[in-house]
Amino acid sequence: MKNNYFKVYFIFSLFISPSVMSETLEDALSLAYEKNPVIEGERSLLKSLDEDVSSASSRFFPSIGISTSYGESSLNYGEIDEIKLQPRVSKIEVKQILFSGGKLVNNRLKSVSLVKAGRASLRIAEQEILYAAADAFFNVLKSQKIVELMESNFQILTERLTVTKIQFDVGELTLTDVAQSEARLALAQANLLEARASLEISKANYKEIIGREPNNLKEYKKKIILPNSINDAILIAENTSPLLHFAEKNEKSSRYGLASAKSLLSPVVSIHGEYSNSKEVFMRDYNGDSYQVTGSISMPIFTGGLNWSNIRKAQEINNRDRYYLVESKRKLKSQIKKAFAQYTSSLSKIESSQKQVEANKIALEGVKIEFELGTRTNLDVLDAEREYLDSQVSQISAKNDSMLSRFFLLLSIGELTPEKLSLEINSYDPMKNYNKVRNFKIGWKGFKDIKNVD
Repeated sequence: MKNNYFKVYFIFSLFISPSVMSETLEDALSLAYEKNPVIEGERSLLKSLDEDVSSASSRFFPSIGISTSYGESSLNYGEIDEIKLQPRVSKIEVKQILFSGGKLVNNRLKSVSLVKAGRASLRIAEQEILYAAADAFFNVLKSQKIVELMESNFQILTERLTVTKIQFDVGELTLTDVAQSEARLALAQANLLEARASLEISKANYKEIIGREPNNLKEYKKKIILPNSINDAILIAENTSPLLHFAEKNEKSSRYGLASAKSLLSPVVSIHGEYSNSKEVFMRDYNGDSYQVTGSISMPIFTGGLNWSNIRKAQEINNRDRYYLVESKRKLKSQIKKAFAQYTSSLSKIESSQKQVEANKIALEGVKIEFELGTRTNLDVLDAEREYLDSQVSQISAKNDSMLSRFFLLLSIGELTPEKLSLEINSYDPMKNYNKVRNFKIGWKGFKDIKNVD
């Protein structure tokens, strides 16, 4: 019975106009996560780092090469008949490094650390895009509500101007009252045009981030679980923040880079094997084989200071990354404190803006009654309407800022993820490509078509 219901619902949904169907925040975030070109670009960059692991691992294996040559020469010694030689040589070479002073090992460990840093960088990009998508979504909703308020205000002031002119004609109001109403109507029209322009800007930003035009956006009413305190947020971030993980893995990779640079002072032990087959047609089809196995040890004695310079350079790079790690820890705590302060402040703003709206509404109703009784002027009514409108706009902005502050707090601790937001999509798994290519010895992948990503 349940399956039949979903079939009927699916068929019915095909005939519903797209303008009627609503779009949720989860829809927008899911689309941005899966299709945003910035995220796609970061994923491709990470895949290129995966190939560095494969490249570094290849140095542990022997290199095998094959070559063949064919030549023709002519010898002529006076009266002796011309001698033509046609040598043919086929050769197979095998080279294997047995010891490199730790260079091969450290290069591979460095590439693995860079991959882990790349994964953290991808998570940073994913979460920043998710935040930008949420910001775009809520800004469209906010702009739409403000436009509705401005349209309503314009209609109210249009009607008030009409009434004011009638009252002026019968001598109840003055020309000054008419002029004041006209001025407020002109201001309302300008504000309406500005609000509509802001809405178009919000829609353009939405399409840039999400990839399509906003369509009948639905209010987000789900509860987001947040840390109870700044200390709790910091403890969570120490385990989950991709910003911190990126700095840690970057420092680790440069540490391996330093160890690799030091290995340049060590001897290198390698073995070289060669098999060749030589054939000469002239010399009665001469056919000879040769085998050769050679072990070699090489060690730099003097390079003009090159190796030592590379070591000092690697030391400074590691020092830089260690400083960056310290800075990342400071920055992380600072961002969390700012995000938490914005969140708590936004809650207070919602409460105060609600009280302001309620008070201004009562004041407006009172001023209108007093205007009818003759104790208030037309300007008093216009001012009261303006204050009521401003408080409504402030309330909309406060609610928008409060919702965004929740997402920003999740971003600062590194938990703005599809799982945390309960998105019905699978998070990107970087291990799939990594496991596929790290031991991929022969072949290449097909190119991804990115012409029609829109």
